Amino acid sequence: MSMLRVAVATLALLAAGLAWGFEATGERVSFPSLDIDPLHGTPLMLSGLFFTPDPSAGGFPAVVVMHGCNGMYGTRPARRERLTPLQQAMADLLVAEGYAVLFPDSFNPRGRREICTQPSARQTIMQANRRLDALGARDYLRTRNDIAPRQIALLGWSHGGSAVLATMDERSPVVAAYKHNPDNEGFFLTAIAFYPGCSASLRGRNAFAPAAPVSIFIGEADDWTAAAPCIALGKRAHDQGLPLTVITYPDSYHGFDTPNLARPVHLDVPNGVNPGKGVTIAANPAARADAYARVKALLRAALVP
Repeated sequence: MSMLRVAVATLALLAAGLAWGFEATGERVSFPSLDIDPLHGTPLMLSGLFFTPDPSAGGFPAVVVMHGCNGMYGTRPARRERLTPLQQAMADLLVAEGYAVLFPDSFNPRGRREICTQPSARQTIMQANRRLDALGARDYLRTRNDIAPRQIALLGWSHGGSAVLATMDERSPVVAAYKHNPDNEGFFLTAIAFYPGCSASLRGRNAFAPAAPVSIFIGEADDWTAAAPCIALGKRAHDQGLPLTVITYPDSYHGFDTPNLARPVHLDVPNGVNPGKGVTIAANPAARADAYARVKALLRAALVP
């Protein structure tokens, strides 16, 4: 097995200790992205998993959750059609808090299971695509009778965290047009990004401007998506009075919210702070507990009347 395949398999195992006993059951759904399928010239149809606290009730606030570069589903046979344990644990947490949850799959409808092993220069699923997926997911939720259509938030990890930033940037013409279209019933009320890549938002021709409050959680030792650009982005936002907050954790790496990981894991993937030298995944239970407590508080403040 090649080192890159080993890396993909390892990514699926990193959250293997996340089993909390009960797992919420998701409904398989499909809905259009705002992206266009280049082969047919029609909206790209996305697949996804939808979770609700009570299928017999309605009016739930909701969270759209964007997966990372390893995709939505696990690689072990038992999880190939189920969320990775990390994402399943987030679904369980959010459902327990009273939210409906939608996980859109940005990869399989475009012919990929993961893109962690693709060099950045060769990737064809870009943040512009994922932004359109997130907006399509919000549109889909607004069509459901069990969702409070104005009470929707956005969350993502890593590549999905970068998708969160792309989706929340009001300087993007796509975002500005969507947010200010009265037919769309507002926008995401808040957004949370775990260890995103912040460089694109920091160096953009037009300075990043959050369309709603954004919170970033990242480890200071992260060698896959560096903390420094996120810290600089947060400082610039603070200086400009913009609603973006960056929370960093000392001695914490990428995937710090992965529980029950006994020791750090080194992944041989082509991207990262030091290309060619791999990246580190390591759990920090204290950082995870703090971040998830903050996530709960942020979502309650934004979504619960």
